[in-house]
Amino acid sequence: MHWYHGSCPYPEIDQHTRDTIVGLLMGDASIPTTPHANNILHVPMTNRTFLAWLDDELGILTTGGVTLKKTATELATNNAESGFSPTAKPENYHDMHTIWTRTHPYFTELRETWYPGGEKRFPDDLDLTPTIAKFWYLCDGYMDFGEWGRPRLGIKARNEVERPDFLESLFADVGFSPTYQRHELRFSCDDTAALVAWMGDAPPGFAYKWELDSRDAYDRLKAEAYDAHATRTLG
Repeated sequence: MHWYHGSCPYPEIDQHTRDTIVGLLMGDASIPTTPHANNILHVPMTNRTFLAWLDDELGILTTGGVTLKKTATELATNNAESGFSPTAKPENYHDMHTIWTRTHPYFTELRETWYPGGEKRFPDDLDLTPTIAKFWYLCDGYMDFGEWGRPRLGIKARNEVERPDFLESLFADVGFSPTYQRHELRFSCDDTAALVAWMGDAPPGFAYKWELDSRDAYDRLKAEAYDAHATRTLG
């Protein structure tokens, strides 16, 4: 409110933080239109540890703290009643937590460029950096350990299904050659290892998505992550 109604300038957002925000916006984050503003970033996720870390990283930009958005029971009930998953059971879901930011002109700019027709659309002039790719992968990516032994990385991108060439070009411009099929980008085994190295270390709560050694290690780390970093409220 001090920035919004006062004469003091909004705080500057450094490039690393901007890249983090853009990567999240490519995935789970959004800039929704609310009754009070359309320049607030919203990040919902089941990984509470990561959100607490992100809240600290964004500092004064956030309203402070991680809050519970929906319980596992509420999510399952909603999905069952909507028909999205008629047999949804709460024990198969985790609580959804969230953080919100304060208003900022940078989020106004993102709202205008990322939602030209009301729905999220990646800007045509988008360029990937290791940080942008990291946080997009963190939201929408996974490791696939198939019969070939070595893992292949995938990133789901259903919102851009009509622009496969554009999605592939995002990574081609930085030296990778994925293919877009079945609503997701798929990388070769060699590209997977190189992309993980290019993106840098995993943020807290997501070490399993950086596991390259074996399916057993990946599955173990993923199970440990959900046990340690997510909650499940039943009833």
